[in-house]
Amino acid sequence: MHDSAPLDESVVLSPEWLTHALGTPVRAVEVVERLETVATKVRFRVEYTEEPNGKVDAFCVKAYFNPDMRARVAAGEPEARFYVELAPTLPIRVPPCVYAALDPETGHALVLMEDLVAQGATFFTALSPYSVDQAKGTLEQLARLHAEHWDDAALATHPFLAPRLPSFLQYVDAERLQSQLDGPRGDELPAPIKDATRLRAALLAIAERDAAGPQVLVHGDTHAGNLYELPDGAPGIIDWQVVQQGSWALDVAYHLGAVLEVDDRRAHERALLEHYLARLGASGAPAPSSDDAWFEYRAHLAYGYFMWAITQMVDPPIIETFTRRLGLAVSDHDSFGLLGV
Repeated sequence: MHDSAPLDESVVLSPEWLTHALGTPVRAVEVVERLETVATKVRFRVEYTEEPNGKVDAFCVKAYFNPDMRARVAAGEPEARFYVELAPTLPIRVPPCVYAALDPETGHALVLMEDLVAQGATFFTALSPYSVDQAKGTLEQLARLHAEHWDDAALATHPFLAPRLPSFLQYVDAERLQSQLDGPRGDELPAPIKDATRLRAALLAIAERDAAGPQVLVHGDTHAGNLYELPDGAPGIIDWQVVQQGSWALDVAYHLGAVLEVDDRRAHERALLEHYLARLGASGAPAPSSDDAWFEYRAHLAYGYFMWAITQMVDPPIIETFTRRLGLAVSDHDSFGLLGV
């Protein structure tokens, strides 16, 4: 019996399993690269039994093979469902997915994609330099994503897209969050925003505000480490683990606050927001007014700040950089004040 999403990496990388997943007889498999974070990503090539006739032979599988991460396998479900249920219909650039599945017994999710590195794409690290022009390109992708399901009641038919913001409060309690903000990640931040109670209240205020506004499909984690560029410079988006319903401003504020150096963000954020709104309108959505969008952008900066203030299982330089960038944006715009906390 075929296992839809094996927990054993050797099974997934076997010619027998890949023959079933790819629908073409595979004779041999060669691992090219393995990356371990919470999930495991393995780049590999296959040799087909017959002439490939132009078929893709380089792939990347993302799964939770590491036994130390088995308690986190449920985190992969939204991404697998995204690729199966939504990605084929969206006018945005994501890695071509050739197979995705969720094992109903183990809860393990697996995504098998074409290897874009082999096709010449560049994948950024979380701290890769990101220019204003690159941010414009990403905002165009986000505008298309948001416009496609703008205030669409059909999103509620996908349970895995339920808004998640209140549940994020469960990851770190107020005491632990305060200790993290008092640590190195908060060293360069003004004291008034290093208040765990206010930050938690800000996240709830955003959740309440978003529930009353138009719901769109949001990526939810738009830092540079979840982006790539094709050889022609066209941007794409990866890592859809926190895809959900929410406000467009979650993605836009997080993205600009995270990827740009502070001075670049301060100098260009208003113009970049206007660029996003123009692309949103061109994609068929009823774009908010400039003034309303500016308010939402400034208020929603607290979301990205919260996400990095609670982060633990990431290298400290990454945590500290994003917490500083997003925290200073929250301070610049008095996001807490705008949210009434």
